Amino acid sequence: MANQVAARLSGDDYQHLLAWHHVLELLMPRKQVASVCVEDERAGSADDVTIQHEPSSQLPDRFYQIKYHVDHRDTYSTQVLIDNKPNESSLLLKLFRTWQMLNTRTPARQIEIHLLSNWTWDGEDKLRTCMSGRDNGFSEQFFKATPRSDIGKLRDSWLQHLGIDYPEFFKFSESLRFKLGFDCWDEMTLRVAERMDSLRLKSDATALLICVGIVREWVKVGTQCLTKDMLEQVLQQHDLYLPPDQEPSVHVYLLTIKDQRFDIDPDFEIDWRDHFIGSPAKKGHGLKNPADWNEVLLPHLEEVEGRINKETSCRLIRARGQARLSAWFAFGSTFSEVNRYTIEIDQQGQLWRTDATPSPDFSVLSSGPIAGEAIDGEGFTVAVGISVTGSLESDVRQHLEQRKEKVASLLLLRPSRELGHDCLRGAGDAVALAIAAKSLLRDFVKHWGATRLLLYYYGPLAGACFIGHRLNAVCREVQIMENQQPGYEPSFLLQ
Repeated sequence: MANQVAARLSGDDYQHLLAWHHVLELLMPRKQVASVCVEDERAGSADDVTIQHEPSSQLPDRFYQIKYHVDHRDTYSTQVLIDNKPNESSLLLKLFRTWQMLNTRTPARQIEIHLLSNWTWDGEDKLRTCMSGRDNGFSEQFFKATPRSDIGKLRDSWLQHLGIDYPEFFKFSESLRFKLGFDCWDEMTLRVAERMDSLRLKSDATALLICVGIVREWVKVGTQCLTKDMLEQVLQQHDLYLPPDQEPSVHVYLLTIKDQRFDIDPDFEIDWRDHFIGSPAKKGHGLKNPADWNEVLLPHLEEVEGRINKETSCRLIRARGQARLSAWFAFGSTFSEVNRYTIEIDQQGQLWRTDATPSPDFSVLSSGPIAGEAIDGEGFTVAVGISVTGSLESDVRQHLEQRKEKVASLLLLRPSRELGHDCLRGAGDAVALAIAAKSLLRDFVKHWGATRLLLYYYGPLAGACFIGHRLNAVCREVQIMENQQPGYEPSFLLQ
């Protein structure tokens, strides 16, 4: 009896920890989750965790049946899913009735029913070959197998067990996902801890026990559906947010001008000074070998990112250093938003972060309509100049007069407020600049069908880094232009 109780407790804790892992999706905007329910009484047999997406989302709602086992003495199979004890329904029949109920209740929503377990599928069962490695659902082989084939016979044993016709059976089968051979207990705790790390939450053993207790209490008192606001209140109540100075992070120095000590010691130092022209005390804007921008420096930066991604679970990059604007564009692009990084940068003694709330009173003006100002009026290259600290319009026009390639059009952007060193007053302004610039750049590129964008910028280093951080999905090639003082030359080519 004691062993049975221990197994039940382990199973409940595993389920609660997995539920907490999914609840955290409420804090991840790209997941588009509206609510997460634990022990959802409206979800039939797939009630352990249910995930409802925003009404505008095209993602399917997910319903989980979780089966944790303390050892691997058995497996799932075609037969196991239709076996049943006297006066009880089989697992497959329970899942089918759940699908019927959910499909009737919300016919306009796509749904997935997940069977998740640390047990695997029987290696001798031929239905195993029909499990898709792409989404854990059934492959075409399952649906197209003839009734006389081995797979067809196994599939049809389910059909006969459910007592329904092929069309309904196939619709039900398309919703099934078999997430088997899932994490053991230790892997599950590591998975949850890494997600909490990335969300700036405490993730030690004590914090995980608190989270399990929170979910257990939700189940006990009958708390059903949780929203982001409810979750944030719980996190505050249980002191699960990390203090800013304890947030897991990687410290990176980026040097192209001169060496300087900052408030943190680096985990990685990217020192490119030897590649730049200039005196040892202060390097300039140009490289000794211009080909090094993309043949040496960018691969080096990508190598550092690869090491951080592989060797750590940290997604906060605390960046420091004296570096030219082109280097900060490349840095922001490499540690990009789409790759889930947050960058903290030292801007004149202030720490600005790329996840700051954009300032609602900050806007960006363009020099004209989205088509910009026609230069050659044809070709697949366009140019954009972004002025912040001061106007770069005359410098850009002078450089384009010497162009060797056709430039279809020029678009000039600037903040609506007065240009100058104080134009960006904080991280919120820099984030708003990056968001607005990306939107305008993307529309401009799309209008001309451009495949190459020349990007000129005059502003603080944080602006360059923050724009680079969000520069994905703008143009096939973004050529960063570095002011060599005088004149511009190509630096990093971001693709």
